[in-house]
Amino acid sequence: MAAEEVNFLDLECLLKIGPDMVLEKLGSAINASFFDASNIAGSLKQKGLIDFTANYPGPNGIVITDAGKNLINEANAKSTEPFDNLDSEIIAQLSGGKRLPNELATALNLRPKDLAMRLYKLTKQEYVSSLLRNGTVELMLTEKGFLQAKSTAPAQQAQQMQQQNAAQTKATVQGEAKQVQEMAQELQSLPKAHKNSTVIQIAVVAVLLIILLLVLFYKHII
Repeated sequence: MAAEEVNFLDLECLLKIGPDMVLEKLGSAINASFFDASNIAGSLKQKGLIDFTANYPGPNGIVITDAGKNLINEANAKSTEPFDNLDSEIIAQLSGGKRLPNELATALNLRPKDLAMRLYKLTKQEYVSSLLRNGTVELMLTEKGFLQAKSTAPAQQAQQMQQQNAAQTKATVQGEAKQVQEMAQELQSLPKAHKNSTVIQIAVVAVLLIILLLVLFYKHII
């Protein structure tokens, strides 16, 4: 089983499988049709997370494999870790309208298994709630998650503004430096008779440029 193939839906369905679960009752456990439940069971088995018998007409018992148990243990261990910046970004994405794990994975460019661990952690810490329905899992913020999203939004906006200002300052400095370089090149190409007066002009421009750079730097650091 490739670790990156495991997703939050796999983990949520795996947690619904009890010790006496049979394949025929998986649909009711995960709020899905028999067809959707069969597809999910097949996917879980292909990923090595569960195994089940194939007796007709049944019943067919389901067991969680060692790989499945290890996945659950890993998720439970990581669910106690402190809230961090990635958790905050996930909550911000949910607050912005994302509802499905695959939407979050695309927006964050995050491996499905890593996202699954984070979402499980956020559900355990009551920032997020999840709903299994029709073979999918939907995500919603809890009141705690909503308040967390609102409290971190101003800080994120300030950080984005600071980054934009830094980028604008850098572009301005680079533009002024390029102009001075071009003027120096023009000076070198002038006849000697005109260079003395032009040198004075260049010196004045250089002084003004230094003053401008100091002003921009001062604005940037405050």
